[in-house]
Amino acid sequence: MSPPSRDLSPRPVAVVTGAGRRRGIGRAMALQLADEGYGVVVHERRSDPAACTPTEQRDGWLGATSVVEEIRAAGGHAVAVAGDITLSSTAHDLVAAAAELGSIAVLVNNHGSAGEANAHLAHGTPGIALGRHLARERRFAAHHHVGRRPRHRHECRGLAFHRAPVVRCGPPSAAPLRRYCVSKAAVERLTEQQALELARLGIRVNCVAPGMTPTDMIDGTLERASGRSGLERTEIEARAVRAIPLRRLATVEDIAEAVVFLAGPRSSYVTGQILTVDGGMTLA
Repeated sequence: MSPPSRDLSPRPVAVVTGAGRRRGIGRAMALQLADEGYGVVVHERRSDPAACTPTEQRDGWLGATSVVEEIRAAGGHAVAVAGDITLSSTAHDLVAAAAELGSIAVLVNNHGSAGEANAHLAHGTPGIALGRHLARERRFAAHHHVGRRPRHRHECRGLAFHRAPVVRCGPPSAAPLRRYCVSKAAVERLTEQQALELARLGIRVNCVAPGMTPTDMIDGTLERASGRSGLERTEIEARAVRAIPLRRLATVEDIAEAVVFLAGPRSSYVTGQILTVDGGMTLA
């Protein structure tokens, strides 16, 4: 009787950008992908503790380093990488880090921005601010697709995800978010184009569009909305919940589960799709 064969294939690796926040969607994605057996490259923009929120600093949270520690403590494999996602050097660092763990199988472009560009109406956004916003949202996804475009099918395995949060841009109350919609629409169209271009190489590209999810970024959005409207933040959040048919906000785990599904074999015939995970908000 012949001895059982050993699986000598490299460990599948997931690269998750923007995954250093303790309350963030990126961290939830990294943890769930690690639980599924992926080695995980955990990216954050800055490794400086000063980049953490005051609450994180008080609790000793160290960004991506803490996420890596969580994964390793659970028996998984992970490494942290810090860098500006719009720089090619950061893409190269991510690819090099992934090579230490195995072979890239999944790329999650999770990084986002809700800063200066969202302080203006769409027609009044300074060009420099809008340019920086668009660069953060799409440049890595468009030009650093896991570091390079594979030349041959045998170089490929897996898929890529982009994240384009759901933003209802119609009502006047949403006016300051309309330039945010511009960047997210670009990501959705980019998803479709990359899916077409990379399908022949066996690479699937999909986009997860999360609804309102309590994170540090959403906290900032709610605070700004409160300042503009004069309403208490709790009232703004309550109104948001009433606008969602399922009558609750998303959890970071809700969004991470969608990514895990699209990364798995049960979605092997799905590409170029925008999966909206918003509790029915866009239907209301």
